[in-house]
Amino acid sequence: MATGKKKAKNAENYTETFFKGVDALAEEKKLDREVVLECLEDAIASGYEMNEQDAASYGLKDQKEAKGRKYAVEIDRVTGEIFVSTVKEVVLEVVSPNNQISLEEARQYDPEFVVGDEMYTDVTPTSFEKMGRSTSSKIKSLFIQKILDSERRDIEAKCKDLSNEIVSCEVELVEESQYFDVKANKYKRRRRVFATHDNIEFVMNEGDLLPGDNFKNPAITGKKEIFKALVLPPESEEERMRRERGRNKNRDKDKNKSITPRLSRTSDMFLRRLLESEVASIRDGRVVIKDVARKPGQRSKVAVYSNDPNIDPVSACVGPGGQIITAVSDELRGEKIDVILWSPNLAEFVANALSPAKANFYPIVVEDDYEKAERNGNAEYSEKIGKVARVVLKSDQLTLAIGAKGINVALAAALCKCRIDIKGDSDENSDSRRDREFISDMMNNQL
Repeated sequence: MATGKKKAKNAENYTETFFKGVDALAEEKKLDREVVLECLEDAIASGYEMNEQDAASYGLKDQKEAKGRKYAVEIDRVTGEIFVSTVKEVVLEVVSPNNQISLEEARQYDPEFVVGDEMYTDVTPTSFEKMGRSTSSKIKSLFIQKILDSERRDIEAKCKDLSNEIVSCEVELVEESQYFDVKANKYKRRRRVFATHDNIEFVMNEGDLLPGDNFKNPAITGKKEIFKALVLPPESEEERMRRERGRNKNRDKDKNKSITPRLSRTSDMFLRRLLESEVASIRDGRVVIKDVARKPGQRSKVAVYSNDPNIDPVSACVGPGGQIITAVSDELRGEKIDVILWSPNLAEFVANALSPAKANFYPIVVEDDYEKAERNGNAEYSEKIGKVARVVLKSDQLTLAIGAKGINVALAAALCKCRIDIKGDSDENSDSRRDREFISDMMNNQL
């Protein structure tokens, strides 16, 4: 490929081929042609600046002359020709000869130069093939990275207003694979669902999907399933760097992969947004969602409150005949949702959170969590250690309070942000003791 000072004989073919490649990449990455060209210009300039050892290949006298030198690259938007220039700042006194030029010397080229101007000197090679393999490789890597950076910025800009909001998406592709779970000693399925909303491609990983989400590939079914999901906030630069520093054998390959924003159907915020969309009194602020505790696909507890004495916040969320909460539950593949009345009184809040169990027959005692303090090696209570609610239940309510596999009491503890110690009203009952031991072990692991 010849460009710059010496045009190739097949310049027209080169121009057509060059811009076809640029346009194809722009379409693939959903970027403007101008953005791709600017990325290429920046990559070539950066490649020149990095390539001190190959300085002689693009017309400099020696390698030392290239050290610290700045470059500018311009691509002709009509012909596709590439021009490379060195850049020097015009100064009164030269301190760094590689990137500065004196006003006196600069005015020998153009008498209109003033201090602070930049002087460009053409160093375009007769053929970029003479740049050397090392320089070409660097420019290619830099170009790929700059395209990915532009793509990331473009996606983040588009997703900025959608962050933590619900969108309707169409399934485009479903990837499935199997892996062996050593802890469970069995094979499990891992899924990734790619979907689009408003020409933006999103992805949902296994942890973002509900157990009942069995999306199918449109190529097989002939139709694209439509579903609702929450747009997760974009990954911060700190999180991205931490992920890239993680112990990932393929991290060098992963760094050159495009960034796809994520959706989630398992986050607490998804349930919050669904309730907001269905309950008018939440949207207008008369009812407030205080907190959410969720076991996605199985059960959730939502604490609600209202300052308006004329509004029953629980009834407002459940709806007439349970219509509202049923609609939300159906969207979550049948996930059971308990709407709990929040209270500033922790004992009362715990009693409400243990629903469907009736936990108000005996008084609930709230204490500093000394047991947790002792486990942490700090017997002195502090706000960081928290509270423990000691609950005594009638024997026929104990199973309801615990729930299947302890899910009810675990969600209640998460919702109230305290440790819950439950016992039956008959300590001598062996079943009650076994339940208490189970709950104690579970609380120790949960909190």
